[in-house]
Amino acid sequence: MTDGRTGRDAGHESAAGAPAQAAREVTRRELLALADTMPQMAWIAAPDGNIFWYNNRWYEYTGATPEQSRGDGWRTLHHPDHLERVASRFAQALAAGEPWEDTFPLRGRDGGYRWFLSRALPLRDERGEIVQWSGTNTDVTEQRAAEERLRRSEERFRRLVDSAASVIWNTSASGAFEVPQPRWSAFSGQAWEEYRDWGWLEVIHPDDRAAVADAWSRALDTRADYVMEHRARRHDGRWRHIAARAVPILEPSGAVREWIGTYTDITERKEAEAELNRAREAAEAANRAKSQFIANMSHELRTPLSAVIGYSEMLAEEVEDLGEQHLLGDLRKIESNARHLLGLINDVLDLSKIEAGRMTVSAENFSVRAMLDEVAAAVDALVRRKHNHLVLAMADGLGGMHSDQLKIRQCLMNVLGNAAKFTEDGRIELAARREARDGKDWLVFSVRDSGIGMTPEQLGRLFQRFSQADESTTRQFGGTGLGLAITRAFCRKLGGDVTVESTPGEGSTFTIALPAELDGAVPDEEPAPVEPPHEGGHAVLVVDDDPAARDLLSRFLEREGFRVRCAADGRSGLGLARALRPRAVLLDVEMPQMDGWSVLHAIRTDPDLAGTPVIITSVVNEKELGYALGATDYLTKPILWERLKQVMEHVQAREAGGTVLVVDDDADARERMRFMLEREGWEVGEAADGRAALEAVAGAMPSLILLDLMMPVMDGFAFLKALRARPDGGDVPVVVLTAKDVTPEERSSLERQADRLIQKGSMSLAALARELHELMPAAEPPPGPAAEGEPR
Repeated sequence: MTDGRTGRDAGHESAAGAPAQAAREVTRRELLALADTMPQMAWIAAPDGNIFWYNNRWYEYTGATPEQSRGDGWRTLHHPDHLERVASRFAQALAAGEPWEDTFPLRGRDGGYRWFLSRALPLRDERGEIVQWSGTNTDVTEQRAAEERLRRSEERFRRLVDSAASVIWNTSASGAFEVPQPRWSAFSGQAWEEYRDWGWLEVIHPDDRAAVADAWSRALDTRADYVMEHRARRHDGRWRHIAARAVPILEPSGAVREWIGTYTDITERKEAEAELNRAREAAEAANRAKSQFIANMSHELRTPLSAVIGYSEMLAEEVEDLGEQHLLGDLRKIESNARHLLGLINDVLDLSKIEAGRMTVSAENFSVRAMLDEVAAAVDALVRRKHNHLVLAMADGLGGMHSDQLKIRQCLMNVLGNAAKFTEDGRIELAARREARDGKDWLVFSVRDSGIGMTPEQLGRLFQRFSQADESTTRQFGGTGLGLAITRAFCRKLGGDVTVESTPGEGSTFTIALPAELDGAVPDEEPAPVEPPHEGGHAVLVVDDDPAARDLLSRFLEREGFRVRCAADGRSGLGLARALRPRAVLLDVEMPQMDGWSVLHAIRTDPDLAGTPVIITSVVNEKELGYALGATDYLTKPILWERLKQVMEHVQAREAGGTVLVVDDDADARERMRFMLEREGWEVGEAADGRAALEAVAGAMPSLILLDLMMPVMDGFAFLKALRARPDGGDVPVVVLTAKDVTPEERSSLERQADRLIQKGSMSLAALARELHELMPAAEPPPGPAAEGEPR
């Protein structure tokens, strides 16, 4: 054997060497030289498995010499934990003369081990005898490491899924279950065949099913996160509250690869929330009852107090006229105390209105300067009672306001009264200025005093109802603690607010900021959110087990302006139909699990779906059976798209229709009109004369009226006049159909009261139908940006 490093062997060849042998030798050496350039390790063995040649890559990696590598020298480079297994499998391949493949670690020149995939093939001669073995060793260390990391990641994910409290699931990009979901099956009790595709909808509570289907459809359309709460039936039959969430997993191209989602049982949380809601509602009911009681009592007390004040004033005048001046003081005290009580009752009444949500505002235009002068004059006596001095600091350009002047006056007087109560021998300043905020004019009023001031702790409870700075303040200065609470409620009602800054021993500054223009009354509570309109009834449902058929039908229908949902089998299609309430169903006949005939029967026997148009699309030509079971139309595959377009236009016409009243004394004419109108999707009512028509519209106003002019009892002119005189008869479209030659005067009258005048026989029924469609309001498009191109 020659030097293995250079590829020369020890074979005994003929020295003479024929030209053919020389050529083969050249080819052999060229192949061996080529093998030396391979990134894999390559080797050649004798029929008995004795390796006599290695390429350069073997020596570069192992660091072994040719002498060390000959024969079974390779055994010294194998990991001892794997050697006997490798040797045994190699020996079995040699004995059987079959290709060999194995994976094992080999030691490199640095002493470390790397994994290699080894393959060997036998080379046979013309007689089928094995003349040698050719093998390679490919480094798969990184591949095995990646596979191991993937295996461990998948194992961690499976353990996470198994240990999670939530049901974790995944779907295809289309949103359908296409592989079994064991956790879903364990929760719902459904078998794979029951929940595959859209079959999982059957577990959703019937009252929630449509909303769930719509939300999931919107997520699929927009590739946005799916977030939903609904009820679902557990395997034990109990309804549970579920928080569902799913996110799309995107390809690098941006396309959705799959959806990963969770179902979390939140029944306990919902029950706790319901209990809290009941407790809150009970507390609110008690609070409302209290507020209502206070309001009633306040009104009852104001009446006698007003009488006390009135009689006190009358008696004072009488006493003064009689010259009994010594009684005037007592009468003034009665009047003063009665007015004080009335003020307290008014505060309580205002508070009860605020709490009951019945506080309203009334805006008017007024001069800010004039209002401030009136307020200053009203509180002047109160300010001077403790020897205080009131100063007005009004900026230029105060202008006017459009707001509730009485409530603003009350707020200012409450704040000024508060300043006068806690200031003695001091200064109270009422300032006002106009400023711009966010493009709007605001009035800012500030009341600054040099009184006792407040600590941060006292400021924290200042605006609480029935609360003052502290108990000592109440004992020393009196009061109920309602004025500032009412002031803040009024300010917020008027679109602004009141704030305060204070330093103990130095005084306080109250600032009231209000918009100069009040945009109506500010609501006490946020309005309840409006539920988005249900979208399901605007979708067309395609039920077909052939993906290609679903794709073709979806493309065609979306191009025609329809919004499309698909199901891959009958059971899923029926569940989706019950959830979505589609405008039409395109139904294949031959499908797994539940065929089209069963689906059609179920739809026609379901009160909620019985009126849904169902168009059979099938390779089976069973039109008679389809129509007998209630199919709206029957199309055989391959479908003629123009024919399908006509059928879907008919579906649209059904939706655009309404109720039409045909008023004509000719029974045959009414019958013809009924035939045409019902075929176009309208509901038809009939009347043989004007009086009968008036009785019909008194019961229910139709969407459109077809009116003949010449009739007994009451003709069309009299009917039109009576109709337009009704409060609800001014908007209904009226089409006059007459054989009469209408005079210019009659035409002028009809043009004022009717929407169209058509001579009988002047157009076909189809043309008349088109005219009526133009008169009828367009069918309302489904929610969403339909005008921007989204399929309906």
